[in-house]
Amino acid sequence: MALPHLIKYVYNNGSDEVIRRGKKIHALGFVELVEHDQLMGAVVFRVKDDSYSTFYKVYIQKYTDAKSISVRCTCPYNLGDICRHEAAALIRMQDMVDKNMLGNTNIQYNQRHTVAKMKHIELKMIKLFSSPGIYAEAENILRSTKANILKAADERVEAELIIDGENYPLVIQKNDERNFDTSCKCGETEHPLCEHKTMLFLQLLDAYGTFYFDSIRNWDKEKNKLLQIYGYSLEDDLTGKFEFTYKEGKPFLKVLDLSIKRVAAGALTTGSAETFMYRIYRYRKL
Repeated sequence: MALPHLIKYVYNNGSDEVIRRGKKIHALGFVELVEHDQLMGAVVFRVKDDSYSTFYKVYIQKYTDAKSISVRCTCPYNLGDICRHEAAALIRMQDMVDKNMLGNTNIQYNQRHTVAKMKHIELKMIKLFSSPGIYAEAENILRSTKANILKAADERVEAELIIDGENYPLVIQKNDERNFDTSCKCGETEHPLCEHKTMLFLQLLDAYGTFYFDSIRNWDKEKNKLLQIYGYSLEDDLTGKFEFTYKEGKPFLKVLDLSIKRVAAGALTTGSAETFMYRIYRYRKL
């Protein structure tokens, strides 16, 4: 199925020079498809410049919607609405659509590893990555049972879900792109999230909120910076003195012992021994 709005986008937003050079880049075969996410309507192209031996990436989002399509290139030459690399990528994409190279074939998912491209636990995205039937089944499971959380640390949750005597090991973790890698042993192939993964996402969302995975991230460096304001570190016994809370996934320090005051700015830049002596001096005065 042709998508003429891709070419219209080029002519409506590109200058004559951009269009000419974009056609040249495409004709030379300098446009390579790197990634295609049919579910999200997104593609990434690797484009070689026509004048320099330099490669750039062009990101096209929501390419099926003429009103919502967005295009972004990593080059520094984009002085107009679109650059020559974006023009070349759009022309190449139209060519691939015309030849049914992107196609409408059904994607087969292996639940042992699927990626849910969302930065936090978002209900609308969970529904998008599953299906109405899968989502309804996940809700039914959650009403009668819960997954047993085996480990929750370093932005990784390992759990097991037992249904009708069968154990489903589940893993959800943040990857380098800050999306979610997920794993289950079930045989669902039509959607990225099966009912078991969906149920675990819903369980975590209900219990801990949208930013749960940020709250189990290793925030030691950030926490130590907050504690240094009071002359402490994570190596100290913080019982009854401090408590960490999380807002939008980020740690905030709550002082429980109101007798603890901020140390002088100079004390923050001295060595740990000097900070320790300052703390002793301060408590002797108290």
